[in-house]
Amino acid sequence: MRIACFITSHGFGHATRSIALLNKLSQKENLNLLIFSTLPNWFFKENLTGISFTYHHVETDIGLVQKSPFLHDLNLTINRLANFLSFKKEKIDPIIEILEKELLDFIFCDISPLGLHLGNKLKIPTCLLENFTWDWIYESYLSENKNFKDPINKLKNIFEKADLHIQTNPVCQPQKHLVQINPIFRPHQQNKEQTSGQLGIGLNKPIILITTGGIAQKFSFLEKIKKDEKHFYLITGDYQQIEKEDNFILLPQKNDFHFPDLIQLSDGVVGKVGYGTVSEVWGARKPLIGIFRDGFRESTPMRNFVKKNIPGFEISNILFQEGEWIQKIEQLINLPKNTFETIENGTEKASLLISKWRKKLSNPKF
Repeated sequence: MRIACFITSHGFGHATRSIALLNKLSQKENLNLLIFSTLPNWFFKENLTGISFTYHHVETDIGLVQKSPFLHDLNLTINRLANFLSFKKEKIDPIIEILEKELLDFIFCDISPLGLHLGNKLKIPTCLLENFTWDWIYESYLSENKNFKDPINKLKNIFEKADLHIQTNPVCQPQKHLVQINPIFRPHQQNKEQTSGQLGIGLNKPIILITTGGIAQKFSFLEKIKKDEKHFYLITGDYQQIEKEDNFILLPQKNDFHFPDLIQLSDGVVGKVGYGTVSEVWGARKPLIGIFRDGFRESTPMRNFVKKNIPGFEISNILFQEGEWIQKIEQLINLPKNTFETIENGTEKASLLISKWRKKLSNPKF
């Protein structure tokens, strides 16, 4: 199966679910992929298991221009968005040339409008995977900037033309005619003993994982963490190399560890609430101290899902940066655990939907 994949670079969460789905699909079909994204090539190399692919560094959407993991710039976003949605020939013609050379089965898009636009233009079937679309996100900013109106209309038209449309929970705008599937997450590959051995740490203390998703930053609360002798911290962020202290390890964004293995190792997670973190924490049944992005429309349905399905509590970004949550770690790890009978990864249903759809494309009588 030959697939062109257009994946948003708005954090790593969308890419992790796309990768989890593609890995599952590869168990049913022989895959050969073209990846279009501005996420780094190494991320796909490390996460796509035994799947042949070629990588093209291409901006597939604008999303929100981020100043930090928790702040965005609306004026810069609207300026870049207007330019992007003009789909200038000098930008899209090289991509069209690549796509036309391939005998593609379909184009797969994780909230990227570019792949959908090109699929419609070239008469190539398209599959959209989303828990939100960008037109829905931008609607909440219309009161601040009326210039979002035209991009919203253009994007809505693009997203509505997807041939197969899959919504994955936590879904922001459920559509009655579509099936909503469980969260999609990457499964862990190792047990706690294997990962702790590779990190060179013991399991005699509860382990806490700190993450801000795909947008790395440095933290100002390290001095407070150093004083906490009861717990050990795995801190992922904007670091050049691994640094190990008595009760914490600093891990750069690119490291040798499978992130779901770090979640599996941990007794609790503290971090920015985005799709990847929520789905993988949910899949691993770990408690969470969540920091939600103010002014981002996805936060409300995400918060509702977390409250219902993941033990833990919410803190503000200010309290997170100041390290006030450290004194609540014992409360976090002693929370009653949710005892789900089963947790079914959404990859199973999504891969079946795609396989059946693809067979219908090649054999309309199927």
